[in-house]
Amino acid sequence: MSLVREMCLWAKKELGADTPVHFSRFYPLYRLKNLPPTPVSILEEARKVALSSGLEYVYIGNVPGHEGENTFCPQCKKMVIQRIGYMIGEVRLKGGKCEHCGRPIPGIWM
Repeated sequence: MSLVREMCLWAKKELGADTPVHFSRFYPLYRLKNLPPTPVSILEEARKVALSSGLEYVYIGNVPGHEGENTFCPQCKKMVIQRIGYMIGEVRLKGGKCEHCGRPIPGIWM
């Protein structure tokens, strides 16, 4: 995981802490059916490393129902955008800010 930490520290320094980072699960299909899927524990560890490196928006993809699909406020840690696969569930933003603590959440909010 040291390479993941290095990448995350670079991203924070060069791009900013609010740069989104996605760790997506490989799942064997078509001609790669002989390979195993990425263990969810590896994705969770990568997410933990990225968050502890100071990145604020770190996601786990291709694991339906995982909490890492959602967006959490970096300040109060409450969920502000719920995702279910490619669909949006709840949105807890008011005027582009966390409805719980008022911290601005970067994005284009209409």
